[in-house]
Amino acid sequence: MPLITIASVTIPNWQGNSTGVSLRIYANAPFTAQSGTSYGFGSQLNPASLGTFFQSVACAVSGGGLVVPSFTLDSTTDSPDNPAASYSAVLWDGTSGQPVQSFGTFAAFALPASPASTTWGAIFLAEATQ
Repeated sequence: MPLITIASVTIPNWQGNSTGVSLRIYANAPFTAQSGTSYGFGSQLNPASLGTFFQSVACAVSGGGLVVPSFTLDSTTDSPDNPAASYSAVLWDGTSGQPVQSFGTFAAFALPASPASTTWGAIFLAEATQ
């Protein structure tokens, strides 16, 4: 089962908190990864369901930008039970315990099994061409 590395990205001119910000990743539908790991349901569209996230990535502020470090996610498109599964990403304020905003150009994104590493730009470009 491919774990895909997503490269670090810096969001310039960050105006939010300088500490306690994270990127939370949610599965938009239940799916099983090739490894057999099962992911539940979460939706960034409904803040009441945000407690069901499965991965949080701590961010840092540097040089006036918010730095989202590189991290890995299971691919979705090769899921044996739901290859249409997708993820959503939300910037989260740990101080207030509230979402800041959706992350990226699209509310949801699929993650193919290859290449083994990618960028946020490539992920959202792929969504734009679907």
